[in-house]
Amino acid sequence: MELWPERIEAGEVLGDRYELVRVIGRGGMAEVWRGRDVVSGHAVAVKFLRPDTEDLQTLDTRELLSELDNLRGRFRREADLLGGLDHPGIPELYGQGLHHNVPYLAMRHVDGVTLHAFLADHSTLPMTVAAAVAAQVASALACAHVHPLVHRDLKPQNIMLSRQGIAVLIDFGIAKPLGTGVTRYTRRGSTLGSRGYQAPEQILEKEPTARTDIYALGCVAYELFTGRAPFLGDGARGLTDQHLHVEPAPPSWFVPAVPAVLDDLLLRMLAKDQQDRPYVEEVVDVLDTLVPRPGDPEPRPRLSPDPTRPFRVPGDAPLPTGRTPPAAPGAGPDLEEWLDARTVQGLCAEAEDELDTGEPGKAVRRLATLAERARREWGVRRPLVRRVWWLAADGLRWSGDCGAAAALYEGLVGELIPGQGDVAPGDVADRAVARLRLAECRLAFGEIGAALTALEESATTVRALPPDLAATVDAVRREVQIDVAERCADPEQG
Repeated sequence: MELWPERIEAGEVLGDRYELVRVIGRGGMAEVWRGRDVVSGHAVAVKFLRPDTEDLQTLDTRELLSELDNLRGRFRREADLLGGLDHPGIPELYGQGLHHNVPYLAMRHVDGVTLHAFLADHSTLPMTVAAAVAAQVASALACAHVHPLVHRDLKPQNIMLSRQGIAVLIDFGIAKPLGTGVTRYTRRGSTLGSRGYQAPEQILEKEPTARTDIYALGCVAYELFTGRAPFLGDGARGLTDQHLHVEPAPPSWFVPAVPAVLDDLLLRMLAKDQQDRPYVEEVVDVLDTLVPRPGDPEPRPRLSPDPTRPFRVPGDAPLPTGRTPPAAPGAGPDLEEWLDARTVQGLCAEAEDELDTGEPGKAVRRLATLAERARREWGVRRPLVRRVWWLAADGLRWSGDCGAAAALYEGLVGELIPGQGDVAPGDVADRAVARLRLAECRLAFGEIGAALTALEESATTVRALPPDLAATVDAVRREVQIDVAERCADPEQG
């Protein structure tokens, strides 16, 4: 292998497809070019591994070959991860290959500015602008977590704002699939992430989970809403020490207009113990209540780019949250027809057949898309609604879509299954099973602590249930217990 390859020049064409135009960015181990797809004429971003950095040139030949192998592995993994993500806030992967023996990735080019540069130009943002950026990034992160993977380097420099106002999460170079243990592409003794945005567990070199990204997003969102970072390094107490030991001030101390619900959310996102941080679904839900609505006026003074535009004028670009926006007053189509109970019951029967054969398919996916609508139209007390949610959650879990299944189990526990007052034994058992299944899904995100808590609670529940219901709960409990034991015993399982 040639250690120091030929210099890459503008005008070269990669794989007879991507013509290089100019360098638009350099990082520690990568160089990004603006390119042109010679077939479609569209702009692309081409990311090259940089094997000639100063750090690498200080290594002896054996160390250099080992580190180059690690870096090439990261590139392959980044391509694999991007290829599985589909979200307007994450750049699509177009292709990959070698050029002068240097690995490259070709992906969607985001014409815009980094959030870091945007914040430098706008020190104080209106509440709706800050919410629009934070909500878009949270939605992109939610897409990544469903797969599940953790980004591990979320910071303003790795968030682009396109000319259309779309916030795009970039640089998945150190992203890691969750539940895969310690990757061989990470140097032992190296602390991944960026100073000022690292979660305490990253600083302490512990295994990351999905809520590691929540901490970094909390740091970014804190800065968006207050105009300052949650921690500012000083001579007496370093920045790292503050992230490990100091509690941040409530954002409303600096911006009184910050509502209490946002104060609470941001402080919990910055909790030292990751078990105390919210899941990304809750973050998205809270931020979505603060974003602009279709037809709202644009910010004053005008912004370029304007992150509120995708919400105010959703027809211009895909809505980053992936949700259908509420209609502007006096506009929009008529409401769809109400759900037909017989049709939904038929889908439930089909989904049960799919689960019986161990092959969840179209019926399960259809129920998953109808679950929220069924709850909204029929309420939480109708048995058919609970049946829809159970079947969709179980089917998605069987299919390996742990993130989406977890959201449904969380809905069952949080709203659809009674948890207070005079609760029937069957509901007590259902609630315990839903909690266990939720914990099982969260194991895919490295959440072993939550599973242990669910196991402990279910053991108490089983003792108070009639024998038949106790046996049902205990069977699920044993499944989760085995899964936890395997993951604790085998570090490759996370």
